[in-house]
Amino acid sequence: MWKDKVIRWQRLDNAAKIFPALVTREDSEVFRITCQLNENVNPDILQLAVEDALEEFPMFKCVLRDGFFWNYLENTNRKAKVHEETATPFQPLYDKEQDKNRPNLLFDVLYYKERIHLEVFHALTDGTGALLFLRTIVAHYLMRAHSEITIASLDLGSDGTVRQQEADSFNQYFTPTGSRWRIQAVLGKGKKKVYHLHEHKSPDLRQLITEGWASTAAIKKAAGEYAVTITVFLTAVLVASIYDTMDPRDQKKPVSIAVPVNLRNYFPSDTVRNFFGMIDIFYDFTKSGTEFENICAGVAAAFRNQLTKENLLEIIDRQVGLEKNFFVRIAPLAIKNIVMSRSQKRTLKHRTICLSNIGRIDMPAPIAPLIKRFMIANSTPFKQVCLCSYGDEMTIAFSGVMAGREVERAFFRRIAAVDPSLTIAASYTPKSLHGFEE
Repeated sequence: MWKDKVIRWQRLDNAAKIFPALVTREDSEVFRITCQLNENVNPDILQLAVEDALEEFPMFKCVLRDGFFWNYLENTNRKAKVHEETATPFQPLYDKEQDKNRPNLLFDVLYYKERIHLEVFHALTDGTGALLFLRTIVAHYLMRAHSEITIASLDLGSDGTVRQQEADSFNQYFTPTGSRWRIQAVLGKGKKKVYHLHEHKSPDLRQLITEGWASTAAIKKAAGEYAVTITVFLTAVLVASIYDTMDPRDQKKPVSIAVPVNLRNYFPSDTVRNFFGMIDIFYDFTKSGTEFENICAGVAAAFRNQLTKENLLEIIDRQVGLEKNFFVRIAPLAIKNIVMSRSQKRTLKHRTICLSNIGRIDMPAPIAPLIKRFMIANSTPFKQVCLCSYGDEMTIAFSGVMAGREVERAFFRRIAAVDPSLTIAASYTPKSLHGFEE
């Protein structure tokens, strides 16, 4: 008989509050970060490594509960059990209809051959927090699997206290006197109409993943030729690739690329909870041109205009200010969920696609040669691109329920011109669970 001892509870951070309301059959609001080793995974050792990591990050050992006004996290003594991957990616970790007396942990650790997958419900943490947790799991795994490696030689840069890990940095940097939120902005009103991808969805609404592996140095060199960063360059490649696939009648429509921003890069924080903001990179072909040089310049200008401390503080103030509004606070959770779900639908109408770059991933020198690559992907009812790099390899992953791959083909065609050694793998549709064409 299952028993659970409640230790304590805590509020969801500001960004986390919306995710329970957005869970649907098409989108579980789960993302995965994968570490591929140079050896097959031993599940017994992986189980011990997960238990080791949870000692360092106890905030991951919690479940989601429904309150009258908001959802909240409740600590649990439930054991996280690693298991082999036997289903499609992004299986639900939070189910609104499940037995409320036995909710799931909000993360799952799976393995398949050389790969270790960490899947996380987004209400628990963001990509930065999940990556820190996975790096810790992998470090403990390799230390246990290779006796010559000691914990003293592994520095993962995670010295924050439990209190710092669990801090809500949105509230920390919220400035009540400077709060400027407008209901029109929250509901997506007043924004420009943009182009949407016209692709059918997979027959059983499974999430499909297409991965590409390219040289980071080659991409960095290509970005340097346009005097832009890697993120700006790849966003410009994505904009150009979308244009490549548009019908002539649609080419007058602008595109909007949603880009999550890690706010820890601008506001010091050791939190392992969500701490990110969304910016939208808007590009109008009819006004700015279709030449790649023009696209690069336009995208770079959009990043410069939005990635200012003042603008990011306004994003924080707007989000937290809405949450603290009296009428929002007193509304029951059921009403809030309806409003948040409709708000997200309106927001998505003003976005073409999402691109997320988690950046360069480093591991301690003693274990770095034992790791082949990392990958990150996100569940979405549409299409998303996630980027990360390890060593001189950049992994580019398209994911979503959209089954068409026209944008992926156009994108990787442009990347192949930068790095002819590019390798691509795509999940089958719809038969295989693990199958990849490479």
